[in-house]
Amino acid sequence: MTTFTLEISNILSHLINTNGISEAELGRKIGVPRATINRLVSGKTPDPRASTLEAIARFFDITIDQLLGKKPLLGMHHENRSGSKVENWIPIIAWEQVNQWQKLINIIKPDTHFDWILGDQNIDGGTFAITFKGESMSPQFYANTVLIVDTNTPPKNRDFVIAYCSETQETLFRQLIIDGNYRFLNPINTIFPAVQLKNNDQIIGLVVQSRNKLG
Repeated sequence: MTTFTLEISNILSHLINTNGISEAELGRKIGVPRATINRLVSGKTPDPRASTLEAIARFFDITIDQLLGKKPLLGMHHENRSGSKVENWIPIIAWEQVNQWQKLINIIKPDTHFDWILGDQNIDGGTFAITFKGESMSPQFYANTVLIVDTNTPPKNRDFVIAYCSETQETLFRQLIIDGNYRFLNPINTIFPAVQLKNNDQIIGLVVQSRNKLG
């Protein structure tokens, strides 16, 4: 399944759920077979027709770029038909810029930043997302896994976290182990060493969700 298909699947599923419409009803209203809508929602249509995308985008009053995940829905929010707003779009920032996340979040705008991910409404938090490419957390987290990071919730023992080590100037994704006054960053892949956090090191945030984006 490609990233393109994953984004359409997530976005269309979100639009259907938040607008309280069924796949069958959407199909009837836009003149598209229900089976086609279902294949899009389930991610089984890697190359949907332009006419289908146009009909769906027109019905939900969004652009095709928004439907494809290239731009967020109404900034970082999507407004459902009841008028309530759901926080669901999270910016993906570069791994190398994680230690500057506060500055980046303040300047990121929907019309200038084009890398976003649709967050799960069942997951609280989500300040930014990053793409993990290493092997230190395999086999649970594979290359190109997108991690959604909450910077507001204090992590607990055995939570997965993003941390910045000042001495090595390295950003790490690890499992936090707290042993009395000591804190360690443990990898899942045992060929990588554990790292003891020092006073000037920083836990940037708690990983609240991960997405495997293949292709």
